[in-house]
Amino acid sequence: MSLSREQARSLRRLASVVLPASLVAFALSLAMRNALPDKSLILEALLQEPVQTAEAIPAPFEITRKGVNYTVTPLFSYELWGMIVSYHHASSFIDISHKMWNDHLNIKDVCVIWGPNVESGVYERMRFRNRDFTCYYRYPDRETGALFTENALSNNHLLPADPLVADAILKARKGDQVHFKGWLVSYGHKGVPYARGSSTVRTDRGNGACETVWVEEFKILREANAAWRALYKLSLVLMVLSAAALIFI
Repeated sequence: MSLSREQARSLRRLASVVLPASLVAFALSLAMRNALPDKSLILEALLQEPVQTAEAIPAPFEITRKGVNYTVTPLFSYELWGMIVSYHHASSFIDISHKMWNDHLNIKDVCVIWGPNVESGVYERMRFRNRDFTCYYRYPDRETGALFTENALSNNHLLPADPLVADAILKARKGDQVHFKGWLVSYGHKGVPYARGSSTVRTDRGNGACETVWVEEFKILREANAAWRALYKLSLVLMVLSAAALIFI
């Protein structure tokens, strides 16, 4: 369908207004879509501690992902309610560890806080980030550090039990309040003596202090910044369309 000269001018005028507006909306939503929520929005469920038990632990089992055979050894049943403060995708282009180890089970790490750290709101004064297998956090002063409880933070290496669980894990973002359950496990390539383990306490630090979780259930209890995330996607589409209109019409 061809446009008349007047229709083309009208579309260009509209695009010339939409483009700068969408650029502003994109910049704002880019900054706000991963903001951590105010402590008033924290669900009561997140005030409880993770639950770890030694009951009904299944025997070690084998599983194949992307043609690689693994042996998974459950250690404890595990259940956690927390807020994601940072995360890392194993498929990230900056991640070389998972590719090097041929690890297709651990699809994502999520660093979460709960209990006193969400109740006090101390997280709003802190900075969190993730890299391969590690969660880092910083606080600006001693007062904040004294308020922060290290035993109410954990970095979790998540191994989904099936594609539906994997989809739920991958959708979770910074600021989301989540609940997941399954088993703390060790795992490795079938027939290889080395296995990647898991912390079984919340009080350890440093190398080996992360929880490795075989996830049977994963749920986002409250999504953060839903409006900002929707605006981010909409503004990106409008930027592309309005730029294309200015260039090609």
